[in-house]
Amino acid sequence: MSVPERLTKGELSRWLVALVLVPPIMLSIFMDNNLVILGVVGSMGALCWWEFAVNLLGRERVGLLSLAIIGWLATAMGALFFGPLGQVLGLTLALGLGAFYLMGVLPEKEDRAVVNLISRYALGHLYLSFLLSFVFLVKQEYFGNRWLFFVILVTALTDTGAFYVGSRLKGPKLFPKVSPNKTISGLVGGCLTAVITGALSFSYLPPEFSRTSIMVLSLALALWGSFGDLFESALKRAMGLKDTSTLLLGHGGLWDRLDSILFNLPLVYFYISFQMVP
Repeated sequence: MSVPERLTKGELSRWLVALVLVPPIMLSIFMDNNLVILGVVGSMGALCWWEFAVNLLGRERVGLLSLAIIGWLATAMGALFFGPLGQVLGLTLALGLGAFYLMGVLPEKEDRAVVNLISRYALGHLYLSFLLSFVFLVKQEYFGNRWLFFVILVTALTDTGAFYVGSRLKGPKLFPKVSPNKTISGLVGGCLTAVITGALSFSYLPPEFSRTSIMVLSLALALWGSFGDLFESALKRAMGLKDTSTLLLGHGGLWDRLDSILFNLPLVYFYISFQMVP
């Protein structure tokens, strides 16, 4: 039996995308080189911003996209080299660049369209720049590279479990107005996959964390990551979009692949921080 006969088009593209994305991500996680992780994650963030800008800011707003990418890199570098304080300072700079742009276009347009545009720009930084920059904060934590691998593994396997269980069992829809393809059975399948993943991988993490605590964290990641997925779906529905781009072999855009990760990174960071407080 050939590969196309065994796998559907969606399944095949899912595994091809993973094959392309996993090596550079794993390289950046396990190499103790700031330039490598900045290059990989910085490029991913810039591509997400391009998708965001095309769909929510307008293709013609090249200047605003340029400011957005500068702001993203400032937030990323602030988090990487100066921790949470640098992250906040970088984000402040990013928002300040938007204010600078606003002052530049005000003489041309004095209506609600300008407020709408800058609001979308600010949303992009709070959603993309701020959340994705938690990669660097998690990386700097105790056993940081393992925590990053863990959150990516749990999120990816949750998505895979939800996809396979939901597509086979089907049943009632989870939130049809936002995402018509997601089912309750898929959510349950994803949660079970996450808990099993946590149970099997807890020994890979610091010994201070019990199997039960990691299983609970894994369940929280499955639920919170699903909410992140639904949030991005709601944005796309509001804009009349199916995918953010066709960048990934007909399997959507990079932003589509990172929607759950974006929500889960801060959750893991705060979990680690609170657990390690003496």
